[in-house]
Amino acid sequence: MRIIHKDLKHGRVKLALETLDDLWHVSHIIEPGDIVVAETWRREELEGDKIRPERMEKKKRVLSVKVKSVEFHRFANRLRVLGEIVEGEDVGKHHAFNFETGSTLALIKPWKAHHLDRLRDAVKASRRPKVLLVAMDDTGAGIGLVRQYGLDELGTISYAKSGKLYESEHRADELKFFHKLAGTMKDIIEREGVRVAIVAGPGFVKDNFFNFLREKYPELAEKVRKEDVSSGGRAGLHEIIRRGAMARVSAEDRLSYEASLVEKLKEEISRNGLATYGKSEVLQAAQLGAVEKLLIADELLKRGDAEVHKLLEQTRRTNGEVVVISTGHDWGRQLLALSGVAALLRFKQF
Repeated sequence: MRIIHKDLKHGRVKLALETLDDLWHVSHIIEPGDIVVAETWRREELEGDKIRPERMEKKKRVLSVKVKSVEFHRFANRLRVLGEIVEGEDVGKHHAFNFETGSTLALIKPWKAHHLDRLRDAVKASRRPKVLLVAMDDTGAGIGLVRQYGLDELGTISYAKSGKLYESEHRADELKFFHKLAGTMKDIIEREGVRVAIVAGPGFVKDNFFNFLREKYPELAEKVRKEDVSSGGRAGLHEIIRRGAMARVSAEDRLSYEASLVEKLKEEISRNGLATYGKSEVLQAAQLGAVEKLLIADELLKRGDAEVHKLLEQTRRTNGEVVVISTGHDWGRQLLALSGVAALLRFKQF
């Protein structure tokens, strides 16, 4: 994401949305009542002599829309913003902006601290390397792409075995699997601009695959890092994240950071240590200056809960760090199950 222009005095920020992650970030910043200004295509319908009205050619226009709803369509790579036109042609009518990567928009709103934090995170995230994950064993490979909202599971490639006894035929099956997996990885890396791939799994399959890449796909092999995990497939993908492999590849990786915080939270709760959860419990800790890190699920911020905003301000006043956790991944959903609000503490409360 790029900030093209920022004028907080008048509440106006113009943004360039460069990636799918940017669409996701902006979906958590835009709220009902905000004004979104952007170019769009719109056509008029004029009544003619025919039974059906004539449909005029679409023309590009700049509209200002007062937001009623925001929808992030993850699998369609699109952000939809619906509202009422307040400036431009057809004032008073409804219009839907459909933003994709490459779009620009101006957002006019009362900017709060957590909105600006999110904006800074999005800009910083655009400079981090994208990471492709492959968790493989002797049955197949699970493939996922790490985005800012969580792990985007792209699918699996099965290791089809003929069942024949001869070693040469087993090797032929393996090579067919390796070529298909390498081709898929290459396509994703080129399409998504990935700079690093982690290939992980148990046993020797990943080692054989890495050696195969060095021989047959040397340019791809240069982007690959190997890791050990106990299983392939979906479970293996999540194990790569849980073990911090991505953090070793990119020390600033957001998903690994969020996962590690939630894991630490669970550990502290299980042993009645330096952690608490629930709005009232965390607010009490914040008022005592005990909150070191406030973990809050992004869904709660979207709801505009007054108690949550009070908690954010109280935490910042006592120099606590506010960390917004995405509910697009398993760790965020685990936090949501704990009320969506939790804290890692500087000291225990008595």
